[in-house]
Formats: sequence, structure tokens, C-alpha cells
Amino acid sequence: MKKLCFLILMMFVLVACSTNQQEEVHYIAKSEHWKAVYHSNTEEGLRLFYLGECKDLGDLQITIEGSKESLTIDDARVNIDKQFALKKKESAKNFKKDAAPIIHIQWQSDNETLEVRNS
Repeated sequence: MKKLCFLILMMFVLVACSTNQQEEVHYIAKSEHWKAVYHSNTEEGLRLFYLGECKDLGDLQITIEGSKESLTIDDARVNIDKQFALKKKESAKNFKKDAAPIIHIQWQSDNETLEVRNS
């Protein structure tokens, strides 16, 4: 009887552990001047990399269009490494599994659109 109770208890533990696991999501996109990378298993979430040669990009306007929601960030700036990071809690709702978000970036007089794909 003790063995049977132990087995049932272990099955509950295993089921509870397996249902709390979240599947990792990875997205990547690249355009002429920008590269976007999203990993659900990091705190940074979405990272944008500027690939061009311009030293001072000024303020960026970033719009992320998800399947149900969109997010607009005004006055964003890249750091000294030409990167911009958006925390996972801010970007996760647009980067769910099997989503196809689109990122629009405007800087100076330029703009580009990145079509993000699940990798």
C-alpha cells in the first residue's frame, strides 16, 4: 500500500513539473542596417543591433506589431556597442510561439522593416 501511494505521489509531482515548463522561443530577423534577436530564455528579450556605419543615430522610433498587440517605443537610443535591448517582460507578448511579429525602425531620415521569423 505504501508503494502504491508513493507511486501516485510521484506521478503528481512529475505532472506538476512538466506543466510548468515553458517552451523556449527564438526569433531572428535581418535587414540592411538592423539585426533583431529574441530569446525567451534571457532577461533582455529583444535585442536590436545596428549594422551600419553611422556613429550617432539619434533617437529611434521602434514599433513592434504582434498578432494581437503592438508596441511603440519613442526616443530609444542604441548603446555604445550599437545595440538596443528591450526587457523580456515588455516584449514577450509580441513574441509568442508561432507568432510572426514585424519590427519597424525609424532613425534620422531612414526607416526599415524587419520580418521576424522563428528560428
